[in-house]
Amino acid sequence: MILNPKHRRQMRQVTVQKIDQVTPRVRRIVLGGEPLVGFNTPRPGAHIKLLFGVDPNDPVDPKKMRSQMRTYTPRHFNSETHELTVEFVLHGSGLASTWAAQAQVGETITVAGPGGGMDIPDAAVMVMLVDESAMPAAGILLESLPANCSPIVICEVEDVHEQRSLSSKIGVQPTWLFRKEQSAEPGLLLEKYLPNVLVGIEDLDDVFWWIACEANAMRRMRSHLLNQQGVSKDRLVSRGYWKLDTSNHPDHDYGES
Repeated sequence: MILNPKHRRQMRQVTVQKIDQVTPRVRRIVLGGEPLVGFNTPRPGAHIKLLFGVDPNDPVDPKKMRSQMRTYTPRHFNSETHELTVEFVLHGSGLASTWAAQAQVGETITVAGPGGGMDIPDAAVMVMLVDESAMPAAGILLESLPANCSPIVICEVEDVHEQRSLSSKIGVQPTWLFRKEQSAEPGLLLEKYLPNVLVGIEDLDDVFWWIACEANAMRRMRSHLLNQQGVSKDRLVSRGYWKLDTSNHPDHDYGES
């Protein structure tokens, strides 16, 4: 499916309809309203832009708009009720995290998108190495896999209280890694666990890899798979969803440079 560029750019002011505290660090917020009529159903791996404190009807300086914008995964869109579900990691002080922690039903926020996305690969196995920031996208990918593709999912989170279902539709049991137990920096446990995944794989040509987590860790795992394991670039998608000690990390960090 090719997304219409006009729809990608369109900004819609929507209203908070419902808030669920999924785990101590994850809030699921349902956004809705008439402006979501015509919103395109997102592709797997798609993103939206959330603009905080921006009225789409008012002219805004582009630099100011970029500073008030953050990128998120549209976890679910109900085209009948015009409701868009977004999951937020409450990581402390930050533009989006602070808003999500304080959000109340009835307040408004501006949404732009959706854009991007990926084609589901033809593979016998799909390995996903993700942290909290990528779990919504991982859930969408799981729901999009063909029946003949077996998923292997490794999730790194803060602690045992952050375990949760990636999908209500697909019964997948991830391997959970807990940073707090080992005082580990973000992404390090995923990186250390990667050899365990490789040991259990008989034929790398049958595998598609999807790595989405902290940018530095993503790059190290990407490099290992490409340069030490000989994985083909067309069998790997990597995303640096955020970067340690960096605010508003670019959403197009694929680890290719």
